[in-house]
Amino acid sequence: MTHEFPILNDILVILVASIPIAYLFSRLRLPVIVGFMMTGILIGPYALGFISEPEAIELLSEIGVVLLLFAIGLEFSMRQIIEMRRLVLWGGGFQVIATVLVGTGAMLLTRHTLSDSVFAGFLLALSSTAIVLKSYTDNGEIDTPHGRAGVGILLFQDLCIVPMMILTPMLSGREGLSAGRIAITLGTALFAVAAIVVTARFVVPRLLHHVVALRSSEVFVIFVVLVVLGTSWLTAHFGLSLALGAFIAGVVLSESEYSHQIVADILPFRDVFNCIFFVSIGMLLSLGALWENLLVVAAIVVGLVLVKTLIVLVIVRLLGYSLRIATMAGLGVAQIGEFSFILAREGLSQELLSLGDYQIFLGASIISMILTPFLIKAAPGIGFRVQSLLAPDSLLEPSMMGFKDAGKMRDHVIIVGYGLNGRNVAKVLKSINISYKILELNAESVRGAREEGERISYGDATRREVLHMAGIEQARILVIAI
Repeated sequence: MTHEFPILNDILVILVASIPIAYLFSRLRLPVIVGFMMTGILIGPYALGFISEPEAIELLSEIGVVLLLFAIGLEFSMRQIIEMRRLVLWGGGFQVIATVLVGTGAMLLTRHTLSDSVFAGFLLALSSTAIVLKSYTDNGEIDTPHGRAGVGILLFQDLCIVPMMILTPMLSGREGLSAGRIAITLGTALFAVAAIVVTARFVVPRLLHHVVALRSSEVFVIFVVLVVLGTSWLTAHFGLSLALGAFIAGVVLSESEYSHQIVADILPFRDVFNCIFFVSIGMLLSLGALWENLLVVAAIVVGLVLVKTLIVLVIVRLLGYSLRIATMAGLGVAQIGEFSFILAREGLSQELLSLGDYQIFLGASIISMILTPFLIKAAPGIGFRVQSLLAPDSLLEPSMMGFKDAGKMRDHVIIVGYGLNGRNVAKVLKSINISYKILELNAESVRGAREEGERISYGDATRREVLHMAGIEQARILVIAI
């Protein structure tokens, strides 16, 4: 008697198909993300049909997005998010409003109803948080001015998910929702976010301190995964996205002395599930429907990239950034987001989208996602040409809004271990004004040294990501003082 495990079969198919395509794209120096999406197109139900029912894979892909956003959140802090409020509120707010208006106007010109046109504007306003942040992370651009501008806009878009989902039934006219009910729902969601942030900031670090005291790597990883998935579940329970909850958890834990070790432990899980996520995106594309509407889809993609780039360029420029940075930020978010797929399914059930328009939307969305890594890679050159052409005298970049990236030290010393030898090395380096960074696995030593003002982090120096966070590429010397 044999037991069938369909989801295991699907995962094996994905991994077997992904490895050679990812290898080929790596050798050709093309973005591996694109290789994963091409894998999904090939093995999906609309091509070779190796995976005919991708619903279970979509559930696993959600975990990939959650882990990706958690890892991104670890690179920020609450202070940095507060300092980014102009980008989040003004940048993200104007981007969403402007894109919805332009999308609505374009659909009205094609003789669609006002409700259908506004809903189409909702779909076009959202960008792909997962693909943009993954590309920025792979290129080392998450801490750059244009990277932070893109993150700020994406954060606001995630907050817009709730009102868009609430307004969709209203646009269809099938459900009557009062203004009071909308206000209560939005208020509940915002209160939930505030409560999660406060709880995570004051409760989770204390629990984490006790977990670390056990000196068990297994318990440490389990607790971190619990925090990530638990926070994501809470935000989803209140109508927000899973990804937003994961990002909040990452931001809260980023201020912990254990953040480097958390990144090192989460990375293997994140990369595997991310692969599944990008493959699942490719599975949605129907090659037959794409071929039938190729010219329409191509026109939508070109118009989408140009319009969203221009909108973000103008907004980011008005916020005080150079023309080059504004252009790069615009190119980064010039695609349709993964949450738009969920919104589109809701619109299809509410008859705000016809089946034909839905297939055209899917084709344009996935192609715009495939183009994103290439656009981000080409963005520096395009931004430089735009600035040279339109503002050749603008040579000064903005002050990065006061951010001080301590991870970008140069010619410093990395000290592994903060026992007697590590303390002596740090004391000597301090006396002769040489910069240094300390890595230590004893939580009590880390806490005590931080209170004394030492540049010390909790992390295992045998892990590549921990050394990367300590700036190993720019360091002059590494001292093992264990």
